[in-house]
Amino acid sequence: MAYIIKNTAGLVNSRVTDTGRQKLSQGNFNISYFQIGDSEVSYDKLPSFYNQTNSYVLEPSFNQQNSFGVPQSNKQSVKYPYFVDGLTGNTYGIPFNDSTADPVFNRAPLRGFFTGNTTASTVNWSALTNDNYVITSNYVVDLMFMTGSTDVELIYMSCNTTNNRKPSVGDIITFYYDGYAKSNCGCSNLPTPTPTSSQFAPPTPTPTPSASVSEYPCLTASPTPTPTSTPCVTPSASAACPGPPPPNCSMSMFSCFPILTYRIVAVCGDIITLDRPTPDFSCYMLDCFARVLIYPSNMTQLYDSFTPRQHWCDDVINFESVCDIDEFDVKIWNMNIPWTESPAGLFSTLYKDYTQFGSINYIGSKEYFGYNSSSGQTDSSSVYYYNSFDQKIIVTPKEQKAVAIIHYTNQTIDFFYGEKFALEPYDPTNPNNTSGQARNFKFHIPWIMWHKNPECCFGDTFYVDPPGFDGLNLFTVHYLKSTKNEDMNNPGIRYYHLWDTHPNDDGYPSRIGKVFPDSKVIIIDDEEIIAAMSYKSNRNWTLTAPQVSLTTPNVCNTQTSPIGILTGSNQTMFVTYRLSNDFCFTNSLHCNYYQNISYNECFTGDSKNVAVRFGSEFNCLVQPFDYPTSTTTTFPQNTCFILTEDTLELLTENLDNLIWCDDPNLLMTPQINSFYQTAGYYSVGLTSTSTTYCPTCDIFNGFVATKFEVLAQLVETGQRPDPSQWRLIDFTSQIESQFINGYVTQNSLTGSTFSITPDNYSVAPIYNLNDYIPLTPINYSGSQLNFGDEYYFYGSLETDIQATIYEMKYKINLSVNEFKTTSNPSWGSGAKSYITEIALLDSDKDVLVISKLQSPVLRQGIQQFVVKLDF
Repeated sequence: MAYIIKNTAGLVNSRVTDTGRQKLSQGNFNISYFQIGDSEVSYDKLPSFYNQTNSYVLEPSFNQQNSFGVPQSNKQSVKYPYFVDGLTGNTYGIPFNDSTADPVFNRAPLRGFFTGNTTASTVNWSALTNDNYVITSNYVVDLMFMTGSTDVELIYMSCNTTNNRKPSVGDIITFYYDGYAKSNCGCSNLPTPTPTSSQFAPPTPTPTPSASVSEYPCLTASPTPTPTSTPCVTPSASAACPGPPPPNCSMSMFSCFPILTYRIVAVCGDIITLDRPTPDFSCYMLDCFARVLIYPSNMTQLYDSFTPRQHWCDDVINFESVCDIDEFDVKIWNMNIPWTESPAGLFSTLYKDYTQFGSINYIGSKEYFGYNSSSGQTDSSSVYYYNSFDQKIIVTPKEQKAVAIIHYTNQTIDFFYGEKFALEPYDPTNPNNTSGQARNFKFHIPWIMWHKNPECCFGDTFYVDPPGFDGLNLFTVHYLKSTKNEDMNNPGIRYYHLWDTHPNDDGYPSRIGKVFPDSKVIIIDDEEIIAAMSYKSNRNWTLTAPQVSLTTPNVCNTQTSPIGILTGSNQTMFVTYRLSNDFCFTNSLHCNYYQNISYNECFTGDSKNVAVRFGSEFNCLVQPFDYPTSTTTTFPQNTCFILTEDTLELLTENLDNLIWCDDPNLLMTPQINSFYQTAGYYSVGLTSTSTTYCPTCDIFNGFVATKFEVLAQLVETGQRPDPSQWRLIDFTSQIESQFINGYVTQNSLTGSTFSITPDNYSVAPIYNLNDYIPLTPINYSGSQLNFGDEYYFYGSLETDIQATIYEMKYKINLSVNEFKTTSNPSWGSGAKSYITEIALLDSDKDVLVISKLQSPVLRQGIQQFVVKLDF
């Protein structure tokens, strides 16, 4: 017990008693009465000139009343209550309940793996590479030697000199195939090295690539050890001065290059083995390096702990052995992608299907949020996307193959995101104060090439209240309502749509998911963005959806069969497609949007074929430069040449002004010497055949393809397609005349109609996804990545947050004619009296809340005291 400190405490100090907490747990916390008292005032032992307000008052105690039972039971208030009237009788008054609810707002910091000025119209993103985010960022790979193998040689090229970690089996590794690795990563605010007495000088980081990871042994996957109990950290004395802040390390990045993520399954010297092959870049470039960022295999290695931070070492009442502070800032968001249908081309008899994917434990959440059973809920809106002709395609819950659930789940005990996301509407009357507003919610995916975005290089940001669409009522609350429990439906599960900022033909942007502010969960339901988020899909670009329609067979006399592929009202054709590469680059997941069309008797004729068409939404599909060529050239004697970066031509001086190879002064010129070292020279007249490369790194922006194939499956209407029964129809020959350098172009796709007929469908082979992406065999027990194995959201999130303060407020009103006399035996009738405590009691006269005044307060006239407790 202690006394109230007058210069720092509030005027009224309140506390719920032990009995109050007990009754709260029983659902019996009901305030019915109040008492006021002067139990801590002595009137007859102090001189008449003494100021009673100088007296000290004890703090309200938890055990002001305890009803646990003997010997712990206790009741110590109110010892000397005031009488309502006269000198005897009733001492209980009726308090007035004036409870209020006040929302409070704050802004959570940007959390995630990326940073940038998110208020700019175009955000230049950087990946965070300090020790809070990555295992290491100090390695690059030479793209010239990446030939589509699973084995990759790591080359040390420092980004963060304070980091000495090494890659390990099970780590997640992301390759930024942009060619900028020599200059795109570094740190600021590095700590000054402390001199030591060591006779060995610290190693100096080399500015050029050099292998330096060969010191760790060959490792293969091994079981994850079971975490042991966390010992209590013995507190140490605080330093006189705070330590230096951690270095700010980052890597500039652009989304218009392939950015792919793998798992390390073996480490041997400077060679790591990945769970699947890398792209083959040997066709394209010379002198290009890609930086790799290595992340831990699970949350607890770097971002979180096995158990919550301990308050005290031995038990909760050992207050003297505080272990550590509570503030443990988990800087990233979690992501899980549960599937309820295997991707097309997966044979469950050979490979692990969705029932063995990672994140299977989150399928229950997929059901709860309305993405599984169509009969389990009604929705005031719907899930939909726009195809490449900007036509809206509805996706029912039973058609939703997968969702990405972004959540903030960790062991920290701090509520960094309050009670919910703050999503208040924009107030045009107060444009300078946007606190708590929905337009501050921004969901950033800096690495994505989103097909709805006309630019490929800067990722994309998604909003619940996107700027520039104020007249469309996009920021509208929607509700999921249970069909099984009407009591939940007033109003239901609240959510908002998540939008991009690229208008379709109808003026509306594209929606990609839902934000559930009260659950603090974001659900991505656009299945192409889900595909790009999945490591296993092997792509960071999305593919647009085609338009499918019915056509009359042989209408242009180009088909050999007059019978269409759909012949009856009980038939439906499912369609998607893939863009493939049969040499160089890489292969990836097919388009994850499935179109379907059923037989329609309203059309003329007895049977129909299915037509597939595309609009112009392949902005990131590019055609790189020609491959290196072999040339035969005859050079005059003693002639030097250089290969210039801008013209890609061999230049020689005319005979009147030759550059002589043996001119030492000329060769000492840095620029000439660089060209000399790069291009070589011929000191005598000869004929030479050489392969010409550009001596700089010039990687194409976007992605490439050399083949176009349609996936189709004919099913009974009302049935879902069987993942193992898709047909693969190759339409490459129909459009290859419009290719550039052998690569698929947007015009070749948008300028053609692709017809699925009995002729091409019947001879088409069964589609096997394993021909393009290595799938996980049924009996495999290693560490290969599979669908659903993602555990972190590789992006950033910023939002305002909200908490609602429910204030239990009771007004204690004292009229001029009541509570004028006290039962304090030291008080004399007619003398002044001073109030020191207020008790709030229930109908059993048990003290539930006790309030103490900072100083004794003179009882006079009409007075009002307010007892407040915040919840």
